[in-house]
Amino acid sequence: MVCGLTSCLGSGAAGGLFSSAVQFFAATQCLVGETWPKDSVLQNGSRYDFIIVGAGTAGSALAARLSEVANFSVLLLEAGGDPPIEAIIPAFRETLKASSVDWNFTSVENNITSQALKRGIEQQPRGKMLGGSGSLNHMVYARGFPSDYHEWASIAGETWNWTNVLKYFMKTEHMTDTNIVNNPELMVYHGRGGAIEVSGTNEVMFSIKKFLQAFEELGFKTVPDMTYPNSIGAGCFSHTIRNGERDSSLRALLNNANSTSLHILKDTFVTKIIIENGTAIGIEAVKDDKTFLFYADREVILSAGTFNTPKLLMPSGVGRSEHLRSLGIDVVADLPVGSNLHDHAMVLAFLVADNGTCVSDEAENSMEAIKYLYDRTGFLAKADNMAAYLPLSSSEPTVPEFALYPTCIPQFSPFRSGCLTLGLNEDLCTELHNLNQEYELVTIAAVLLKPKSRGKVELNSINPFDDPLIYAGTFSEEQDLDHFPRLIKMAWSIADTNYFRSKNARVIKPWVEACSNLTESAWIKCMSRAMVTSAWHSVGTAAMGTVVDGDLKVLGINGLRVVDASVMPKIIRGNTNAPVVMIAEIAADLIKEHYSVSRTGTNLNNMTIGNLTASSMPNISQPNINLADVIENNDMINSSLIEVEITNVEIITTTDRQSDIDDTVNVA
Repeated sequence: MVCGLTSCLGSGAAGGLFSSAVQFFAATQCLVGETWPKDSVLQNGSRYDFIIVGAGTAGSALAARLSEVANFSVLLLEAGGDPPIEAIIPAFRETLKASSVDWNFTSVENNITSQALKRGIEQQPRGKMLGGSGSLNHMVYARGFPSDYHEWASIAGETWNWTNVLKYFMKTEHMTDTNIVNNPELMVYHGRGGAIEVSGTNEVMFSIKKFLQAFEELGFKTVPDMTYPNSIGAGCFSHTIRNGERDSSLRALLNNANSTSLHILKDTFVTKIIIENGTAIGIEAVKDDKTFLFYADREVILSAGTFNTPKLLMPSGVGRSEHLRSLGIDVVADLPVGSNLHDHAMVLAFLVADNGTCVSDEAENSMEAIKYLYDRTGFLAKADNMAAYLPLSSSEPTVPEFALYPTCIPQFSPFRSGCLTLGLNEDLCTELHNLNQEYELVTIAAVLLKPKSRGKVELNSINPFDDPLIYAGTFSEEQDLDHFPRLIKMAWSIADTNYFRSKNARVIKPWVEACSNLTESAWIKCMSRAMVTSAWHSVGTAAMGTVVDGDLKVLGINGLRVVDASVMPKIIRGNTNAPVVMIAEIAADLIKEHYSVSRTGTNLNNMTIGNLTASSMPNISQPNINLADVIENNDMINSSLIEVEITNVEIITTTDRQSDIDDTVNVA
């Protein structure tokens, strides 16, 4: 006979109490969730001021900010659907990779690098759902460092300098990490009251404490804030977690957007940008096997990500002419779309150690589930990522060039499935799995933060549903590889620190056939070339300075912008999610400023139209100027040169003259 719940607990007061508790926890799992934005009901051929392609980190933030303007109508299109419950619970972040909510991109095998990975390719997980990769990443809050943005400013203008981007980081941020909040020196660089919570934890895992001790022994300073621009070392990251749940631009901004002029379509695959006479006027998309056309009266904005943004630009005629013509695509703008692909290069080092550092068992996991259901605390509510930053030289001690990210894997863990998801080959995963039956595993990701190597993204075919060809280009510049002997040896040295020595930690050198019979440094370089993979922070395929300008407008095409990680001309030193939110925040302000001509309460004090200035225009500083009359009565005006800076006067137009202004006025 199977013992039922009532008979197990008894029928007395204790039985009733415990039975009620079990029923309570069974019911609370239904409370873990979110009410996601609903699909709008739209007519084929509908028109909007702005069409945003991609509801990922950038698209969600940008759509929410543009919807703040009452007279902006916005259509946001997303290829995926709603995130699953695992996207909310921080500890389940790894389960979403290689799933149905992942684009499951991979690099093209080149027979040179990554040969110890399965099929010789790098995995490139990207979120295919509302929130995009911001719904499956590790929630690490990193910004990069001032020198990263000095580089951007030198390429794309002072909008992107450190002082300016810092204001936008702080605008979105609600810092609650007490290690930072209670330190006035650190809080100078952080915001309070922004939309996205950036939190910490006072309950640092035992394994993290031991890693921090090990790095201190190795000469690293322990730092309380991994984003602090004036000092680097080893420390715990803050994370975008609010009340034990993932926080993101989707949850904090898009889900809280309250505008009837914001329209959202999920499970909608955009196949092409419609460009006529050098102007983007709309998009073509497929939903439920039906083709739709939607039109943009102001702009089409691509926020599809580093791989999908070039994949949309190229079939629309925007890209490298040689590549487009090889596929029979008419060239609209010859730009290096897809070039400049780069990412942090990552190589894993492995240790084994006796048990006791990262203990976990089923009973503990069950208790953690109860804790989480009860009050959103415990292991499931956290993400305890940490790192140690290393400079290239002592001459720039606050500029990291490398990072080490240690992870502790308990004995008997389901490591094999994660190993295969990461892309390591079957033999290596089997070797590590077998060791994990006897020991705990320590993996240390050794990461080059500022690679010189570059790859590219190309079209596989003219079929819009084919994945793009991703040529990672990792270690195409040999000097990137030259750093890894130092970096891997530093990772191995953790085994020689006091605590890990007491756990009999030892280095595991994976067998790589091509690397046998080499000296240690030569072996490390050979192994690194064979095992290198992406850190999943790819950027640069529609870069500022070559594909878009400093306002993120696509060069040579009117009404088309890009707002996502692809615009980064050079990768930042750190995780890229928070910088992508910052890019979207700046883009929103650039767009609002650009279209201030359409709002009331503006002033034309600093206006230049062709050869005219404000002083040469009759009554230009007075309210209720009919700008159409000014334009029509001045033949000195070249419509392609019109620039307007507006601050405080109402523009009045007549219905039959509006098209004159739309065609002639470009607000800079």
